[in-house]
Amino acid sequence: MKNLLLFALSSCAFLQGMYSQVPTAMPPAADEFYKISMPLLRPPVKKIILQIGEAIKHSKINADSLSEALRKNTVLKDMSKNDIEGVAVLILVQASRDADADLKKMVLEISRGNDQKSTIVKGDINDNQRSKLRFIMDRKSGMAEEITFAMKKISGRQQDIINNLK
Repeated sequence: MKNLLLFALSSCAFLQGMYSQVPTAMPPAADEFYKISMPLLRPPVKKIILQIGEAIKHSKINADSLSEALRKNTVLKDMSKNDIEGVAVLILVQASRDADADLKKMVLEISRGNDQKSTIVKGDINDNQRSKLRFIMDRKSGMAEEITFAMKKISGRQQDIINNLK
C-alpha cells in the first residue's frame, strides 16, 4: 500500500509539473494582447482565428508563413501588414491555448485511469501517452518561440492593431 501511495503521488507530481510549466512558456504580453483583443474582434476575424488556431495546434508553424498565408485570405485581404501580423499572433496564441486544453484533458484522463485501477505499476503512463505528452509539449515550446518572434514584430503597435480589427 505504501508503494501504491508513493507511486500515485510521484505520478501526479510528474504530470502536474509537466502541465504547470506549459502556461509560462507563452510571453505574458502575447497573452494580454489576446485577452484584450478577442472580445473586441469583428466576428469574421474571430472565426478565422478560432478555426486556424484549432487546425494548427498539432502542427509546427512558422509565424512568417502564417502571415503570408493570411494575406491571401479574402476576409483579411484589405488589412495592413501589421494587422495581419497581429492576427497571426492571435492565431498562435489560440493554438497554444487549444494545445493547453488538450494537455490538461490528457493529464486528467491519465490521472482518472490511475485512480480507477486497484493496483498501479510503476511507469503506468504507457509509451503512447508519454509520446503524446511529449509531442504536445514540443509543439507548445515551438509555438512559444514563434509567438515571441511575432510579438517583436508588432511591438508597440498592439493597440493600433486592436483598433483596426474591431
